[in-house]
Amino acid sequence: MKSNWIPTNEYYGRLLTEPDAAKREQLYLDLFVKPWQQMMSMMLRPGMEPDDPFAGAKVWGWLLPHQTDEIANLLQKMDDASAWEIGQDAAAKATARFTSYASRLPIDSLEGWLVLADPARFANDPQRGYTGATDWFAPRYIGQFWQPNADNLPRLAGLIAHEMHHLLRFRVFPFNPRTTTVADYIVLEGMAESFAASLFGEQVVGFYVTEVAEAELGAAKSLIAAGLPRNGFDVIRSYIFGDALAAQNGYQPLGGMPTFGGYAVGYHVVQAFLQRTGMSVEEATFVSANEIVAKSGYFEIM
Repeated sequence: MKSNWIPTNEYYGRLLTEPDAAKREQLYLDLFVKPWQQMMSMMLRPGMEPDDPFAGAKVWGWLLPHQTDEIANLLQKMDDASAWEIGQDAAAKATARFTSYASRLPIDSLEGWLVLADPARFANDPQRGYTGATDWFAPRYIGQFWQPNADNLPRLAGLIAHEMHHLLRFRVFPFNPRTTTVADYIVLEGMAESFAASLFGEQVVGFYVTEVAEAELGAAKSLIAAGLPRNGFDVIRSYIFGDALAAQNGYQPLGGMPTFGGYAVGYHVVQAFLQRTGMSVEEATFVSANEIVAKSGYFEIM
């Protein structure tokens, strides 16, 4: 299996050296938008111009081609931290861990991206200056930063491994917004974070796991235990992201679910499963969520 790391730092450099605004916009569309066009077409929101070629990039909060000062500022910070070199190395190491499982996976290459996002767009976002995502249509994943700092940059390698693992798990157990369950999704997130930790150490585990207080974790555990078989993407998101983000984004709060509670519970479920069974995360990637939950024993003690 091959890791294909996209040199988006070079792409940004090309944007910054193009003085003509129209040419710079076209270059941005060719380099950044077209590869993600199918995915972005699903991201349009009510009130957005359907013919706006930058609509998807705006939804995701990417810096746009006219924001040259902002691009130059963030690019310098990321370059100073060797972000693209770290990302490329992390992508290669993460991919190599699945070399011996290649015959069980229907893809032969994985494409990694690193993108700069707009700090203004994420002014009230709880994600601490960075996030990641995967393409639902192609073996492509992305990490994006809008506030690179001493807390999140050391977690860059973990972010890359996390998102890359999602692509593989989705190929084994495809995501369906109607039938995927809460159990499926907490295991998806918990296993991706466990994979990152297995590669780069527990120091890369995100705040959405490490900063959930014991009382909050207990509340999340109780709610998830009762909701494991529930499905529907808005339902799942309430369990994964918590009440505050549910209310903010227009889906139903559960009442008592802490922010990112599903991530934290999922991580502990997968960790319990790995400890009980002695499996590696790579082996566990091919095990169903229901089996992982059952054999973890995590919900047996409430």
